[in-house]
Amino acid sequence: MAPPAGNPMLPSVDWQTAASCSRAFSRGGPRMSPEGALDVVADLHRHARTAIDLVTDYTGLVPATAVSVDVVDRIRWSRINIAGFRRLLIELGAEDPAPTAPVSATAKLTGVQTGAVLAFLSSRVLGQFETFSTDTGRLLFVAPNIVEVERRLRLPSREFRLWIAVHEAAHLTQFTAVPWMREHFHHLIHAFFDAAEPDRSSASGLARAVRRALATAREEEQNGGPGEEIPGTDVMTAVTSPEQREAISQIQALMTLLEGHAESVMDGVGRTAINHVALLRRRFDRRRANPTTLQRFLRQLLGLDAKMRQYAAGRRFVDQVVAEHGVTGFNRVWERPEHLPTEAEIDYPEQWIARVLRGQGLAPQRLGAGRG
Repeated sequence: MAPPAGNPMLPSVDWQTAASCSRAFSRGGPRMSPEGALDVVADLHRHARTAIDLVTDYTGLVPATAVSVDVVDRIRWSRINIAGFRRLLIELGAEDPAPTAPVSATAKLTGVQTGAVLAFLSSRVLGQFETFSTDTGRLLFVAPNIVEVERRLRLPSREFRLWIAVHEAAHLTQFTAVPWMREHFHHLIHAFFDAAEPDRSSASGLARAVRRALATAREEEQNGGPGEEIPGTDVMTAVTSPEQREAISQIQALMTLLEGHAESVMDGVGRTAINHVALLRRRFDRRRANPTTLQRFLRQLLGLDAKMRQYAAGRRFVDQVVAEHGVTGFNRVWERPEHLPTEAEIDYPEQWIARVLRGQGLAPQRLGAGRG
């Protein structure tokens, strides 16, 4: 697909500034000897290959293409994602200025913001199926974070690394064994940017999101846990149009399904292939549920609390469908985009079961359908 004409609503980003800031803001990883670091890299590569086979056996989905598996540090993870975001924005119609072209103050500021966000995320992400930087996607494992978490939570290394590899292999399988998935996901991203409105992408909207996120983080800290969700506390809600929020709804439903499926698969595989999976699940969920005050603020501001809820809601949906209709029945979800659940069906799986498995009801309208 040829890049569209320039879209003035796309952000202008100085990618060199983004890379420099992500590197400057990144925290150092846990101490390891050179030999120990090499062992971790080899271990994660080995577990990735095993995990792909385990996920294929469990789900019945066979990856259609060979995908690169990379074990990276935090700075390398940020660089790969910067390359992916840059490629995505160019595909959407953003300008790609020459390296010698003058850089605006806005582009530099956006570069600083992008680098700071990626630096924060680079210390949290354990693995990722990254879908934008290459034609096939790539499977990433952030070795320092995996080692840091297994040490802090006192988890058995072999089992934990394989368990995490199964989760990421499930994402790889979703995007490579389902022939339409990657294109459909990219179409939803296109629909989001196509619906942008100039007066929504304002500094005042961002400032309101920051103030609300700070208030929510303080309230949660005082109450000792998550409070009632305040609308508009994440950046996306503050600066998006109604049409964009419809696109976000479909993206959220898709990501909730994909995350819930990966969570279900990692425990389903774990019951037969990984020792101590109940211990891994209990301690890992405790880590997700107890962020620091700073992490609470950044998660609220960036909308990452929604991702935490995706794990739980998607997992409930997948587990109910599989319990009632087996993996084969659940796999009907991968047949075509119209079989994907809506946000409402995620919360009420019986509605999806009635529509897709029993042929009752009309397929919902999908923003990603029909793009060439």
